[in-house]
Order: sequence, then C-alpha cells, then structure tokens
Amino acid sequence: MKQLNLRRRLAVAGTTGITALIATMGIGAGVAAAAPPADPAGGSVPVAPSFNNGNVEAIRGSGSDTTFFVMQKLSDLYTGAGLYGCVLNSGSGQTLYNSLDPASSAANQQSFCQKNANVDTTDAADNWNRTEVSQGVDDVGSGAGQNQLCGTVNSPIAVDFARSSKPAGTCSSGTGVLAETGFAKDGVPAVDFQSVNPSSFGTTANTSPYATVNGGSIGPVAKGWLPGDPVNGTANHGTAFSAVANNDSTGGAASTAYRLWCATDSTRITDWGQLTNLGPNLEVPNVTVSNGSTSATVTGTFPASIAGGQAITDSAGDLAGGTTVSSVSGNTVTLSQAATGNSSTDTLTFAIGSTLAVGSGAPIGLPIRIQGVNPSSGTVFTFSGFVNSGVSGGGCVSNANVNAGNDPNPATAPIPNSAHIALENNSSQVSDFAANDFPADLGSQATEVATTLYFESNGVYNSVPFSASANINGTTLASTKLNLNTKSTTTPNLLNNLYPTARALFNIYRTDNVRASTGGFLNWICDSQSGITKGKDNSTGLNFDAEVNTLIGSFGFIRLTDSSSVPSVATPADGIAAPNTTCASGLNGGGTAGNGTPAITAVVDTQR
Repeated sequence: MKQLNLRRRLAVAGTTGITALIATMGIGAGVAAAAPPADPAGGSVPVAPSFNNGNVEAIRGSGSDTTFFVMQKLSDLYTGAGLYGCVLNSGSGQTLYNSLDPASSAANQQSFCQKNANVDTTDAADNWNRTEVSQGVDDVGSGAGQNQLCGTVNSPIAVDFARSSKPAGTCSSGTGVLAETGFAKDGVPAVDFQSVNPSSFGTTANTSPYATVNGGSIGPVAKGWLPGDPVNGTANHGTAFSAVANNDSTGGAASTAYRLWCATDSTRITDWGQLTNLGPNLEVPNVTVSNGSTSATVTGTFPASIAGGQAITDSAGDLAGGTTVSSVSGNTVTLSQAATGNSSTDTLTFAIGSTLAVGSGAPIGLPIRIQGVNPSSGTVFTFSGFVNSGVSGGGCVSNANVNAGNDPNPATAPIPNSAHIALENNSSQVSDFAANDFPADLGSQATEVATTLYFESNGVYNSVPFSASANINGTTLASTKLNLNTKSTTTPNLLNNLYPTARALFNIYRTDNVRASTGGFLNWICDSQSGITKGKDNSTGLNFDAEVNTLIGSFGFIRLTDSSSVPSVATPADGIAAPNTTCASGLNGGGTAGNGTPAITAVVDTQR
C-alpha cells in the first residue's frame, strides 16, 4: 500500500517535485531497478496506432443500447489504465509535451504530460495520455449515435464516436466519411415465451378478449398447447414454435418470417394455430355439434387439409367412437354417424395423416402479438433485413414494427391505440406492457406474454437473464431463443455468418475530424498485441489485452480484433454484410480500412 501511494504521488508531481521526493526519501528512480520508459512515439504530430499527443482529453461515445454496458466497462478499463500513464505537469509553467496543440496557450498549461519525465511505474502502451472516456445515453440507438456524430441530431455534449450495432451509414449533410471498427460479433435471434403457462396464473377475466378461448383457461401456447389439451401443458397436441425462417416456401414474401412481421394483406400470419396446430392430429375449436345431427359447423370455413375418411375425436364426448368425416364443404363437416351427446360448442380433432408446414396450421383463436422495438436501434435494422429479405420495398423496408401490437384490452386501450414499442434487448418489457393492459387480471397478462414474439441481441440474452425473461406477478419466466433458418447461435455460426442475423458490433468515427485521443482508444480495443503491446494492469496483475477479451466475452459477445479472419460467408441471410475484419481500419495507419472506407484524412488534435 505504501509503495502504491508513493507511485501516485510521483505520478501527479512535477519535475521539481519528483526530484525533491526522490532526494527526501533516499530512493532511486527505478523502484524495480529498471529504466523508466521513453515517451511513446508521436511528439507534436500524433501517429498510429496510439496517436499519443501528451494531452489529457475527455472523449465520449453515444448510440447503441446493445453495446452501452460493454463499452462502459471498456471505457473504465482504459481510463483506469491512465493511472500508470504519463507524468503530468504540475501547472507551474513547464513546456508542454505537445507544444503545437492549439490548447497549449500560457493560460492553459495544465494537466498535460511532461516530456521525458516518465518514472518506472509509467505504462507507455495503455492510455499513456490519460484520456478519460465516457458513454452517453441522451439519444439511444445506433442510428441516433451515427446522426449525432454527423451533427444532424443535436447532442448536449459533443460525440467523438458512435456505438453502433449496424454498419456505418453516410452523413446526410454530405460532409464527413464514417468508418467502423468492428470489435465484437453478435446475432439477433427471435424469441417466444414457451415457459409461460397462463393457466398457472388463473383464468382470464370474463371481459378479456382471451376469455372465448377454452373458457379463458390457457396453456403454454408457444410450447404447442391447443384448446382442449390439458392446461398444465403435460400433453400438448400442437408443435412448439422453435424456429422461424425467411427461406421456407419460396422465400421472400411467402416466407414465415415475412408473413409474421411484414405482411399486411391476407397472407399475414395472425393466429398461433397457424404456427403450432399443424397435425397430424389437427384441432378445430368452437365447432357446433348438435345431438342427433350429422352436421358439425364452424364460423368461417374448415381447414383445407380436412377430407373425407379422416377419423374424428372430440373433447366433450359428443361423438361416438369410430366417427369419421363423410364430406366437408365450407363451414360444414358431415359426420359418418350422428352426434350422441348434448348439443355444444366443441373442439374436434381430425387425424389428417400428415404435418402441415409452419404458417399453414388451423387457427385456434389466439392472436399473435408482434412486440415493437425502438426503430432507431441497430437490432431493428438487422432483424428487419432478415424478415424483409428477398422483397423489394416490402413491408419491413423501414423497420420490423409494421405489425406491432397495441393494447388488446378495450377497457384500458387509449385513443388512439398506438403500437407498443419496447426498448431493444429487454424482453421484460413485454410483461410490463401486459401488466398495464390488464391490471389485476393475471391470466390475461400471462396470455399476452405467452402469445408474443420479440427479438433481441444474442449477447444480451446470454449474459443478462432479466433482459431475456418476463415477470408476471413476481414470477420470472425465461424466454426461448428461436433458431433462424435451422441455425442456432453457436460461435462458429456467428463468426462465419451462418446464423442469418449474425452481425458485427462497431464503434464508428469520422475520418475527416477524428481526434487523436479517440483514435488511440478505438485502436486499443481492436489491437490484438500486434501494434500496441498491452502491459500489465497494476490493479489486477492481468494483461490489459486479456482483460479486454474477458470483458467482451462476459457480455455474451465474441471479440473481434485487427487480426480476426474473414468469415466464410460474406453476407448473412439478412442481406446485411457484417464483416469480421473492420477492426483493421485506417486508424491503424494503413491506407484503407478493412471495410473499404478510406484511412484517416485528418486528426483534430485539440482539447474541449
């Protein structure tokens, strides 16, 4: 502890102060008998990869919700590394290390590094300039961050780089070239709520729009429960909804993904039965059966998959054993023998002999809820590309909120009843909306959650259990990740863009006015000991590069560096390129960034 305190005193003292301390304490300049490191290369003209300039500066990122928490930790790590950086001026008027800095007037000679005054505790590789990094939250979303960087969206505090979970766009002002450094890999799975069994929270209120389904006693819908099945979920006759595709059927507008999120015409999938009631034992609820009659009728029409000769069973015991379909026409099925029980509205099960394609099942009366998500987020950008893939100018060309649900309860629905739009990467908000829609009606709250589809960052899902769950009356219930195009979120699938919504996570800068301190920080994150040989963190004893690896991994992401390999698939099925190589950007001093954008054209070496 005494040695650490001494190091801090040495680090904040001026040249005269250091000499006096050494003379007074009677110790040599090298606590570890090693020569102090020389000032890093840079001088008055900052150069790659660290762009050291001897200035203590504050820089700020803004934008993506997905990367906010990991970037906050990386910012703290980099800022903390400055504890072992350059020796600061005492403010007594010494010549500044970077005397050409416009901020280096006589009235502003403070908090800068002393030239050639390093001590043996100095770390010349890890934030030698003592840059202080912060993360803004004033306008959340990848698009918002990029627009703040471009200057087309106001920011109360200047933005030096944009956190982004989508690739760099262009500045609408026509000035400034945006370049990206992709430091991590992620994906965007869709999720449903198979663990939510509404019946465990009670029957819905009689006034609930869900009360007409199975008397308001609803089982685990996404897990394959169908009306007439035991509500405890022990014998679901349906198929759990565990995967969604944008390449099934003929793809494009015919795909399940498009028909769920983007279609606004008659092809839209709106009922959970279309996803889960697929046979070979196809259930049809709300069938009117009359004692002594051979006719069974429904409102609307019977599914086209029902045909003569198929065996029929029922939940109420109104049909005699061995009953089959004699014929079917529109809303009427003719039974092979007359019903024997009391006249009733019944659920009939037809043995159709095959399993229907997802999206082609028989409706069960439970609407699908599409949860809206912050439209400026990179998460929406990526998932929109997936569901709208192959459709020119399709319904989700702007974002995936076209079919977002609103308040389904007539008693609480506002006027106008606008769509529910949640934060990105936080499925717990689904249950927050449900609680507001159905106060004191837990059965309906649970049904609203159980019938909802959402999507979020794979990294956030894996690392933040609360953000991957719903909470109903104090009970936390996990959501379920869905496979996309049969692929799961394994590391190889993400790194090689085999998972359809695989994406890189970026920090984006402007090549026309990036500050030296910003360039140094972004390079420090990306560098894999190839240009910046990171040293030991004297707070932990670990190497800073190992700590960067651990931090990114702890948030569920896969780290990308300036030496990461190119993915085997150039573009995922969402149609949006998410390269693995953009950390090798122009910031490293090369002529061209890894994503094809030009290297830095100017470094603004000033304080604010």
